Amino acid sequence: MKFWHCCTKLGFIVLFLTSIGAENSLAALPLQVGVYRGGGSRYIQIAEKDNRICFKGFSSNGVTVASVTADTKRENFYKINKFEGGFLLQQDKDTLLFGPVNESSKYVADYGFSRNLDDDLQQCLNSQKPFFKQKLRGRGAR
Repeated sequence: MKFWHCCTKLGFIVLFLTSIGAENSLAALPLQVGVYRGGGSRYIQIAEKDNRICFKGFSSNGVTVASVTADTKRENFYKINKFEGGFLLQQDKDTLLFGPVNESSKYVADYGFSRNLDDDLQQCLNSQKPFFKQKLRGRGAR
């Protein structure tokens, strides 16, 4: 009876440790291509071509398209070219975190939104250099 009890306990411990390992591996994914919706009219599109990743952020205030690179200081974080303090982290396959590391906003996958790549995203993906393009609307528009 003691042997059975010991084996059962050991089995539960193995299952528990396996589930912890699975959760940790799911918590850090590479960026997933697609469109993500934040609050209101804020959206992010992630595109990839030949290991080149580009970001498109768009809202009623305007559009920003920029190249993305892995952050060398923070594992699983990505930096957006010319976005000081702005990072991307793929929390899970349907959730993208964007913003400063300690104050990021959650964006959820929007599978109903068009995934077409506009000219600016195509230009970013085809470029070999750091890319940044911004078009502002409304007050302070350039």
